[in-house]
Amino acid sequence: MNEKEHIRKSVKEQIQPQALDLMLDIILEVMQAQRGSIMLLDKKGQELTIKSARGLKAEIIQKTRVRLGEGISGKVVSSGQPLTLVGSAGEPGRNILPGDMVNPDIRTAYIAPIQLFDGTMGTVNIDASHLSPEIRPEKERQVKEILRRFSDYLLQVDFPAALPEESSQLYMMNIFREYSTLREVRVVFDYIFYLISDLLGTKRQGILLLNNPESGFFDLVLGYGINQNRYREVYEELVPQLKNPRVDSASKLTTFNRQDILKAPVGFLPGNFFILIPLIWNNIKRGQLFLFVEDLPVIEDATNDLIQKASVAAARTIENSASDQRLHDFKFTDSLTGTYNYGLWWKRLHEEFSRAKRLKSSDISLIVLDIDQFDRFNQAHGYLVGDHLLRLIADRIKSCLRNIDMVGRIGGDEFGIALPDTPKADARIIADRIQAALAILPDEMRIKVAHPFSLSAGIAGFPHDGDSPEKLVEKAKMALVSAKIMGGGNIKLFAGLEE
Repeated sequence: MNEKEHIRKSVKEQIQPQALDLMLDIILEVMQAQRGSIMLLDKKGQELTIKSARGLKAEIIQKTRVRLGEGISGKVVSSGQPLTLVGSAGEPGRNILPGDMVNPDIRTAYIAPIQLFDGTMGTVNIDASHLSPEIRPEKERQVKEILRRFSDYLLQVDFPAALPEESSQLYMMNIFREYSTLREVRVVFDYIFYLISDLLGTKRQGILLLNNPESGFFDLVLGYGINQNRYREVYEELVPQLKNPRVDSASKLTTFNRQDILKAPVGFLPGNFFILIPLIWNNIKRGQLFLFVEDLPVIEDATNDLIQKASVAAARTIENSASDQRLHDFKFTDSLTGTYNYGLWWKRLHEEFSRAKRLKSSDISLIVLDIDQFDRFNQAHGYLVGDHLLRLIADRIKSCLRNIDMVGRIGGDEFGIALPDTPKADARIIADRIQAALAILPDEMRIKVAHPFSLSAGIAGFPHDGDSPEKLVEKAKMALVSAKIMGGGNIKLFAGLEE
């Protein structure tokens, strides 16, 4: 595997689903469509699965799998060329046959490849039935531009799984009760910031404010291109001045002279101008994005229109994320860590077993890990600190995993991680990565631990260690006990009854 293939594989496995959802929403806005999906190749690069969808039945999302070179999406990935299909006759010149049509009810479909370097990692599939033939070419051109910029965004973000840093610098949060919800909406904000600053051709220097419609205050402040040591200046000097009647009344992209907004100097801010992009959905301003620039760019009508559609999609995502915590189904989410609770985790594990048995060629690895002597940690540092540690652990674990992997809090300080299409040897590499990412948490939390901080993990694999979820969990827990007997801080693969 060459370097480009390795990076493409790494990016594909670690891309956040919220970024995919937002990109799909923007494309649907552009295409004036209600139905669409994003499909990505699996780990082996042989099969496409749906990773984001709008307007599709849950059964279709879960069951759809398209092999490379087969079906429309599989053939678009193989060719690397976008395709517009009108009617159901197919397109013989591209080897698209009538039988390749997934949904015969769609009169016009647009399928475009998602490319990274010189390879293709998936497709976006849009129902373009509502577009007139006259405007469709321009809309398709805009979609290609969005996809190109999305690929640029993926390469510009730090993707090494063990890194705890985010693309944005967090300054303040209030309303996000769920730690993982905050992390997920930050992915949305980071992508929007990258996309809009790139469309405008400006430097990535600015700030994003999330409004609280009830209180009028800001619930989230994210800085871009601002040193995190400027925390107090951002909070005390900049943010209060942005509560400005001219800013509040803006309903579309607006430019300001710096002195028109800031009555008191803010020394660390670059640029002579502010570009304001309000994020409005249902006539309510959900957030505001400010870019700090030296010179005002020339903004073409097509660019302005695309930015408007992106800001609307972002505002809708903010509303869905913050209002009633709809980003998660809390019936199935652990309220402390934001991971699956045991019920949903167990259900998903059974579903993955059914899929693996049906394919007859798929491995599943299971990691069970917990904190060594966690009760002693809680006694020494308090339960609130212990709860915060568990939230951080969940966050770090998820940052080390792919979208298809499943993590749940299955005990007090015990996490279960199911890894589809992953042999035990690869699971050990992932467990080592997680252990390294978690080992530094006390230092990051600025806690001087009274006793050595360590985690242990046990790993078992289907089909060799068990042919059912129950047996696999049992074997992984046996390996975990063995790791603890060895003194803790260990990762143990199940090797047989000697466990």
